[in-house]
Amino acid sequence: MYNLSSPAVYVHEDVMADSRYLARMQRVVEALQTPVIPQTFSNQDLPDMIRGGLYANRVAMGTLEEVRDPALLFRTYQFDDQEEKWLAWGQEQDPQVEPELLGYGAFRWWDSNLPQDPERRNRVCRPCWRIHLQEGCVHRCAYCGRGGLLISMLNVEEYCEALGQLIARHPWQETYLLDDDADPPCLEPEQGTLSYLIEYFGTLQGRYLIIHTKTWNTEWLRGLKHNGNTILVWSLSAQTQSTLLEPNAGTTEQRIEAARIAQEAGYTIRYKFKPIIPVRGWEEEAARAVELLFQRTRPDVISLCCLMWMDVEDMLRVLPRELLDESCVQAALEQRETMQGLITGPLPPEMRAKVYLHYLREIRRHAPDLPVSLSTESFEMWRQLGPELGATATSYVCGCGPNSTPGRRKLGCHPFRAAVRNDAGLSGTC
Repeated sequence: MYNLSSPAVYVHEDVMADSRYLARMQRVVEALQTPVIPQTFSNQDLPDMIRGGLYANRVAMGTLEEVRDPALLFRTYQFDDQEEKWLAWGQEQDPQVEPELLGYGAFRWWDSNLPQDPERRNRVCRPCWRIHLQEGCVHRCAYCGRGGLLISMLNVEEYCEALGQLIARHPWQETYLLDDDADPPCLEPEQGTLSYLIEYFGTLQGRYLIIHTKTWNTEWLRGLKHNGNTILVWSLSAQTQSTLLEPNAGTTEQRIEAARIAQEAGYTIRYKFKPIIPVRGWEEEAARAVELLFQRTRPDVISLCCLMWMDVEDMLRVLPRELLDESCVQAALEQRETMQGLITGPLPPEMRAKVYLHYLREIRRHAPDLPVSLSTESFEMWRQLGPELGATATSYVCGCGPNSTPGRRKLGCHPFRAAVRNDAGLSGTC
């Protein structure tokens, strides 16, 4: 696992009561670089823990003078009928008591582009179930606010039983993205939950686990009985970004080497250049990163996404301006009012299109027919670049979509019509 010096380790009483979960926690704690004595807690302790600073470093890492490894919190998911009661209690105690702290939120319905999605006109993504075992991250990326605390769930056996029921109810969904707000390999192989989940998917027919990661840590994947049913998607960035703005993630070369190891072990591998931060010299760095990935690996899909989810003021607050391409900064400043409130900001569409076309040209030099898609982009951008990409907003395959199975080049069904939620009576869903 990663070399971590966590300042504290919190262990829920449910973990202490089961020898399997306890052993998983103990292996992680024994691997920490600095000895820590775990502190046992119950749900009733959570409000005091929050007031004591549990979430103190849950801010963009680029705003902190000193960024430390996160505290670790181990607990179990609850598959019962008590969720509403506990969530109501948590909100009464402290608005920061999130479902994960109480052991809920294992399986989350992502209603992207459906009528109830408030961002459906600003973003193209696919509705589906997304599954979770962790919340938080160790990578210290400057633009991310998921540091400070890593919550990890340990009852993976019970989890897979509940997941099997969810999968059976949703035959239209072929792939399941794990942890879009964490990086699952960071505590492996010591923790052992991810290897269990990989081998569980290895027993299924036509269903795939997708792990989205920036990790360098894949050697432990060798020998697992995955049966081709796990897909690893690397969030890849070029040299300056990977080394200076994502300091605990793998460098460009380390991530590509990790992908090579996974591919050698029989896993399908993919890349997302996400988020693309236009640093000074980004064109040359992009060309080098693309060249390197094709020298060493054979992805079946590549996706592209510029830095998003913030306005230009936030961008300049979390990223050192001296590292950024000044023409991109100026374009964002000049169109700050136009981009206000759009999740595709801070970069205006003409600048994002320029970035995407540059990456696409570099990719096509090495792989003329490889599926390339946009991630989290607008319908307008898809209409503009769709002919260059050879796909539309409803036909493209991407790194983590619910029907982006290995080797698929285009979708055979309309993604916004095929997705039907059917979880009534199931536990662990929200």
